[in-house]
Amino acid sequence: MVEAPTTLLACPLDAAVRFKRGRAKPRAIAWFGFSAFWGHLRHLIASAIATDNVDSRQWMQPDEPAALLDRVRHVLRERGAGEGSTLVEAMGGEVWIDFVADTGDDVSVSKEVAKLVAREYSVADPNGEGQLILPRGQVLIHGGDLAYPVATVREISRRLLDPWNHVLEATTTNSAPRVLLGVPGNHDWYDGLDGFARLCQLPSDFEAPPANTRETLFPTTDDHPVLAWVSAFSRGEIVKKPGQLALYGYVPVQRASYFRLPLAKGLDLFGVDRQLHEIDRRQRAFFASKDVRARLVVLPDPARAWGEVRHNGAESIKSLELNLNESPSYVLAGDVHHYERSHEGPSVHVVAGGGGAFLQGSRIAGGGVYERTKEFPGPLASTSMLWGLPWHIASGGAGLLVWGYLGALQAIELYVHLRHGADLSTPLAIVHSLIVAFATALLVGWSRHRKHRILPFALLLGFFIGVFPLAIAITTDKLGLELRAGSLVAVVAAWLLSTLASCAAFGAMLALIARLGLNHAQPFAALGLPCFKHFVRMRVRDGESPVVDTFVIGVIDPLGGSAPVLVDSFQWKP
Repeated sequence: MVEAPTTLLACPLDAAVRFKRGRAKPRAIAWFGFSAFWGHLRHLIASAIATDNVDSRQWMQPDEPAALLDRVRHVLRERGAGEGSTLVEAMGGEVWIDFVADTGDDVSVSKEVAKLVAREYSVADPNGEGQLILPRGQVLIHGGDLAYPVATVREISRRLLDPWNHVLEATTTNSAPRVLLGVPGNHDWYDGLDGFARLCQLPSDFEAPPANTRETLFPTTDDHPVLAWVSAFSRGEIVKKPGQLALYGYVPVQRASYFRLPLAKGLDLFGVDRQLHEIDRRQRAFFASKDVRARLVVLPDPARAWGEVRHNGAESIKSLELNLNESPSYVLAGDVHHYERSHEGPSVHVVAGGGGAFLQGSRIAGGGVYERTKEFPGPLASTSMLWGLPWHIASGGAGLLVWGYLGALQAIELYVHLRHGADLSTPLAIVHSLIVAFATALLVGWSRHRKHRILPFALLLGFFIGVFPLAIAITTDKLGLELRAGSLVAVVAAWLLSTLASCAAFGAMLALIARLGLNHAQPFAALGLPCFKHFVRMRVRDGESPVVDTFVIGVIDPLGGSAPVLVDSFQWKP
C-alpha cells in the first residue's frame, strides 16, 4: 500500500518547547562522557597525523565529471534516466535531491529522521499552481559525520545503518535504486575515512558490486571494540570488519572523497573534502575549471554559522577561488547542528546539520556579522534550553568526565586541608584555580576572541572552583563541626556540596558564554538535546537559467510525536 504524501504544517513561531529523550541503546553520546572522550582522543591522533601531512587524498583518483554523470545515469536508468549532458537533462527536465548531515547519534532519533527522509510531502506550489508533491530524492547527498563519536564501521552500523535500513526496507515501494553521494566530515576523518569509504565509495571494477544483503545492511560488529582491538594487537592481527556497508536502496557512485557532477545547464554540483585541515592542491586543480557559471557547493563545514564567519568553511571557499558576491553559488553544509539560511550577493548559504546528532541552538546574542534570513530553532527556543544547563552538568547528564575531574580537585583540596591545614591547602587552591582558568579559556576559544572578553569568565570560574572547597573547610572548622577531626559524614557532605556547586558553576559558565555569543558549540553539545531535526529536499530544473527549489523539512520533537513541519522554502536562480 502506497502511503499518501504528508501535508507539511507551518513551522510554529519561535518559543520554548518540551522534548523527549531516547531510551533505546545506543543512546546519544554524552559530550563530556567516556565515549566522547574516545572520540576526542581519536581527534587528537588524527589531527597529529594530518598535521604531519599524511593525506590519503593524495592516492585518490576522482572521476571526470562526464564519467561520474554516466555512472549516475546508469544507476537511475530504472527511474527514467536517459541520455543528456547534465543530470537534469538526463532525468527529463528536473531532478530531486535530498541532503542530510550529522546523522548517527541516538538510535531512536536516527530512526525518526530516516522516516522523515523516506516520506513524500505535499506543500503549496511556490509558483502558485496548487499543491506540489515533494517526492523522495533520486539522489541522496550525505553532508558528513556519518556517526558519533567517531564514524567507525561499528558506530555507523549501530547508529546509522540499523535504524535507517529497517525504516527504508519497510517504506520503499519501488525497488529501482537511487544514488548515494557524500562528503566526509571531521568525525569521518577521525577514523581515516575507513567507515566512510565502506559506505560511500564505489568498489573497484575487480570487486563485487555493492548489494543489499543482510551482511552489508546489518553488519555484525563487536560489542567490545577496545578489547577486540587489544586482543587482535596482542596476536599481531587486525580486527575483522565487513568489506562493504550499504544503505538500503542506494548505490554509491564516487571513487574519491570529493566529486564534481554536471547538474543542470550552467550549474555544477561540487562535493568538497577539506580533510581535517584544508583542501589539498590536487582537489583545487580538480575544481579549477572556469567554464561553469554557477555552483551548488557541498562543504563539510559551513563558511557561515551563528552570525560568524567560520574559518574552515571560509578557507574552503577561498581555496576554490569563489567570490560569492560575484559568482553565484549555493553553499550547503552540515557540521553545525541547526538550520540557518543567509545571503551574500547572488549566493546563498545554507547550514543544515539536523540529521540526528545533538542540537546546537542558534545565536542568542544580538548582532553578528551578517543577517540570518531563517533559523531553526530560533533564539527564544535556544535561550529556553540553556536554563537547564547548570543542573544538567551537576547531575552528570552531560557525562561523568567533568564530574570526575572537578570531584577529584575538590577531594584533593579537602584531603590536604584535613591533613595539613590552610597553610598548604591555600596555595593548592590557587594552583587549581589557575588550572581551571586556563582550561576554561581554551574551551571558550582563546584564539578566536579578544582576550579581555575571555579572561573574566576563565578567572572567575577558576577562582570559584579552586576556592570553594577551601571556604567550606574553613567555615566548618570555625563553626566547630570538627571537619578536621575526621567526621566521615561531614567530609563526604563537604565534598559532595563543593563538587555539585563546581559542576553547576561550570554549566552556568557555558550558558553565559552562549548567551554572550562567545561560544555556541560547547554549551549545546553538553546539553545533548534530541530536538529540531531536519533535512533538505531540492528540486533542480532547467529554464532560461537553472532553478533550485529548496524545501527544508523538520520535526521539533522527533520522539514526542511531533508532526513534520515546513521549516523553510525558497527558490534560488543563479
